Amino acid sequence: MMMLGAVGTVFIVLLAMMNWRRAVYAAMIVALFEGAIRKWIFPQGSELVYFFKDIILFGAYLKFFMFPDPDIRAWRVRAPATLITVVCITLVMFGALNANIGSITLAGYGLKIYLWYVPLGFMIPLLFRNEAQMTTMLFRYSLFAIPICLLGAVQFVAGPGSWLNVYAASEFADTHQVATFGTGAVATARITGTFSYISGHAVFVQFFFILSLGLLTGINDKRRWVLLLGNLPLLVANGLMSGSRGAVFSMLIVGAIVGATSTVSKVGKARNTLPYLMLGAVLIVFGINVFFSKALTAFETRRTYAGDSTFGRIMYPVSSVLLAAKEVDLMGFGIGMSHPASMAMRSALKIDPPNLRCPVYDAETGQVLAELGWPGFVVWYLFRMAMVWQCWVAFQRSPPSMFRSLALGFFCYELLLLPGSFILNHTANVFACAAWGFCLIPNLESLVRRARPVQAPQQALHRRGSRVPRLHD
Repeated sequence: MMMLGAVGTVFIVLLAMMNWRRAVYAAMIVALFEGAIRKWIFPQGSELVYFFKDIILFGAYLKFFMFPDPDIRAWRVRAPATLITVVCITLVMFGALNANIGSITLAGYGLKIYLWYVPLGFMIPLLFRNEAQMTTMLFRYSLFAIPICLLGAVQFVAGPGSWLNVYAASEFADTHQVATFGTGAVATARITGTFSYISGHAVFVQFFFILSLGLLTGINDKRRWVLLLGNLPLLVANGLMSGSRGAVFSMLIVGAIVGATSTVSKVGKARNTLPYLMLGAVLIVFGINVFFSKALTAFETRRTYAGDSTFGRIMYPVSSVLLAAKEVDLMGFGIGMSHPASMAMRSALKIDPPNLRCPVYDAETGQVLAELGWPGFVVWYLFRMAMVWQCWVAFQRSPPSMFRSLALGFFCYELLLLPGSFILNHTANVFACAAWGFCLIPNLESLVRRARPVQAPQQALHRRGSRVPRLHD
């Protein structure tokens, strides 16, 4: 199995190096379906499949950074390189070099958890050759929501005992004991779609709802109806069926923000955006009440009788940091020490347990402080806030366009994800780094001087004052 895995890894890396753009597309698609492979197709190789998209990206990274094509060398992305360098150095010094880890392999894996998808920020701006290709590719990607959400609806109807409702094989998860709405014979499964666990599906519905909203306000053709009749109602319904209050409330918040922004400012090129948003809201309400009323009832019951209040959940990130501050010294317990996969690797590789076991808290903010200590915690969340800020700047700098619509949505996604699960949910990590890279498109600048035809003064002034994001040709 190990030999087969090694040969397969080399083949995949070489294949990804042949075309890094297709490799990135492939990795983003694998991120949607790797859970299905782990649960139903190849459960005995669950841990190998977990790294599949990372291997694809490794080949893309090698090609893009080590052997770039001439069209790549001609462009530069003005990203916060200094801050990223400081983050990397700090995570190594205060996280990976922590003696409590007891293994170079686990230290390297801990760095991978935090930093592996950050290079996407430099690659995504050069992924699309022009705005038309960007719109087409993102719309096609958004269509994956329909089959995944339909699967979620089947899982909800199938019941918790069905083979459809299992988790990915793991030392830390019972694949057959799934979370449910209610108990006993009337229990209904909380769906996972094509993802390994509920958390992955919850992030999926948030991100694809935002992507679909951005496309809806940015395009002006018949593709709008696919988003209105297919994506939006199904995504909201899947949020309800997952039982994730964070996912459902996030979609409501983002919808309200996009709607409010559309009333005071033109977001996309399309005219009369607000009526389509209102129609989308009506179709969502109608679809849920007619086709998914049982899901709405189950969600409302869970929300009403849950043992924690909404305010308490909002305060989880703060309270987790306060609790961690009582147990953490300057260095913390070591990078990746609280991640379930790291624990599984320690068991599989027969590495001695750490001297001090990393405590577990209700929110990832506490986990980051426990793993990295105060220096790592501060620089990590400075970097995360910089990602949010750059998405906001991209929205501000862009005139009404597809890019402006999506930048607003991605800003909301990064902001809502800031106190949430990022390193402990690799699906959220992939989407967040890709969204951040998308919002770096305005920072793309040519390193090659090109002769330009003489322009009329009015045209030249418009070009100098324009803040349209520049996609390379």
